[in-house]
Amino acid sequence: MPHAPSSLVEESNRLFQHTWTYFAKHLPGGGATRLPGLLIANGRSALPFMNVALVTAPVVDEADLAARIAEAASAFRRHDLHWMFVVSDHFVPEALRPRLTEACTAAGLQPMMRMHGMAAEALTAPAPPPPALTFKVVETQALREAVGDINAAAYGMPSDICRAVTGVPDIWKDMLGVVGMLGTTPVASACVAAIDDVAYVALVATDPAHQRKGYAEAVMRRALAEAKTEWGITRTVLHATPAGQPVYQRMGYEHAVSFEAFTGA
Repeated sequence: MPHAPSSLVEESNRLFQHTWTYFAKHLPGGGATRLPGLLIANGRSALPFMNVALVTAPVVDEADLAARIAEAASAFRRHDLHWMFVVSDHFVPEALRPRLTEACTAAGLQPMMRMHGMAAEALTAPAPPPPALTFKVVETQALREAVGDINAAAYGMPSDICRAVTGVPDIWKDMLGVVGMLGTTPVASACVAAIDDVAYVALVATDPAHQRKGYAEAVMRRALAEAKTEWGITRTVLHATPAGQPVYQRMGYEHAVSFEAFTGA
């Protein structure tokens, strides 16, 4: 894959750090701590996605990598939390990348997924939304919890730990969401947070019983339209799972940099 401009790479890393700092600081008991070369965004959550250690500066060598993993592990294990260690390709020298998984495994972490930072100044023209789908802006506790339920179903997690995140009113302070409805049933969600004057897209998911029908894209486009109306923001950034990456490319997002994510307790 061609190298993205350094500005895109920097933006993708910065938005990852600032968005997870936002999440951690708005969850009960959570917070964020910056250490040399490391951000600990600790949401004190049962949901591992909300307890994240992010590498924030280039790794020098294996000893440096091992030290950062150990420091992150100490921060989360003292609270007995399931957590994630995330590192950008940009921060790992080519010669060290084959050792990354080995170093994480030695610390009790397992490979989770490869994530892709992506950005768009404007989206491609949309296809007509699925006719059966209607949209609700997230303004009630029931809809906040519906976002959690949809993501729980999509990612195979218990609903209660997802609701414990999306059901917290404070996390919506600078974030809006849209839920796609089939009749009275919530089937898809997308959220947008206003971070650094960018529309950061998160919590995009479709209930497995209703996937591959274009619902997630339709709901995400509606959420970005709401963000433009609310904040006047058009530039958008996200970090895609492998499954979502082709959808976002079709929507006009370009690749910036990839991240390796590991998880453990």
